[in-house]
Amino acid sequence: MSVYTRRGLLFLLVTTLVACSGIGQGGTTPPLAYNQPATAQSTLDAALDSAPLAAGGREVIQKLTIHPQAGLPPILMNFVSNGPAQGGVPCITCVSGASSSDNVGLTGPSSYVRTGAEWQYALSYTDISYKGSCKLAWAITSGKKTIDSFSATLKLKSAGGFVLYAINRTRPKYSGPATLTGKVTCGKNVQSTQAPLQFE
Repeated sequence: MSVYTRRGLLFLLVTTLVACSGIGQGGTTPPLAYNQPATAQSTLDAALDSAPLAAGGREVIQKLTIHPQAGLPPILMNFVSNGPAQGGVPCITCVSGASSSDNVGLTGPSSYVRTGAEWQYALSYTDISYKGSCKLAWAITSGKKTIDSFSATLKLKSAGGFVLYAINRTRPKYSGPATLTGKVTCGKNVQSTQAPLQFE
């Protein structure tokens, strides 16, 4: 009797799983994600993918001797940063007293965005072996809310070095905590990183 009961429960369990999975029903069941409400991650992904091109960015590239190893990704994300908007930065070989020419200047890093301030958002990545067009995208989000998103495109004619790109933006009408995400897409190669923000 106990063996029959176990087999009966096992049959019931298998039958239930098959019915829920859509197997044997002559069609496929759409992934669960199609029936779910938007999440913070899906909002972020959509904001980055549809970020409009922004004018007035500043691009600097430092060529470096790089010997790519097998299996190494073509690009490596360095950082995303932000601070008060100002001219002349980012810059390369501009740090007074630096011991080599391999240095950069940035606006002062500050993730506290003051009321009425224009802000600069920078992104950097290392180009190991990629040549071609890249899209740089930024998104400022708070949960499922997109506060701002913007992007830039550039074309790398040769590989080997690091890229630093910054864009000045008018402060959005928002107060409270947020997350800044920077994303680089070079062909099929995609990398991103984040930093916290606080809008006064």
